[in-house]
Amino acid sequence: MGTIDHIASLLESLDIKFTREENVLMMRWSTEHIKNLKVKIATNEDESWVYIIHTFAKYYDAEEGKRAKLAYDMLRASWEANGVKFAIDDDDDIVLLAETNDTDLTAEETKTLIGHLVHACDTLWEIYPRH
Repeated sequence: MGTIDHIASLLESLDIKFTREENVLMMRWSTEHIKNLKVKIATNEDESWVYIIHTFAKYYDAEEGKRAKLAYDMLRASWEANGVKFAIDDDDDIVLLAETNDTDLTAEETKTLIGHLVHACDTLWEIYPRH
């Protein structure tokens, strides 16, 4: 059984609804601030790492005068978040990421990683500058 298959079975055991497109699992969550939060689970090519990911917004969509503070706030939030990185990818998307090289995850570990990422999304929503 591959890593994605293993995680899919864990999600099923946790009664977490998801869809699957090839080797990516996608879930939808509702939080205090976000009603349709899309969270994906993927692996690297050799399935030695598991990534739980949410793409938030384009970094450059934030008002120019507020970007430096946003980057600073993201760095601080990344430090305070439990196991979640706040980053900007090659496409200038703000990405939240929980990753592990423990590909033999348990249901409880999977639930915890997803929970930390979902909570971090609400944190990012709070610090993201709005007009």
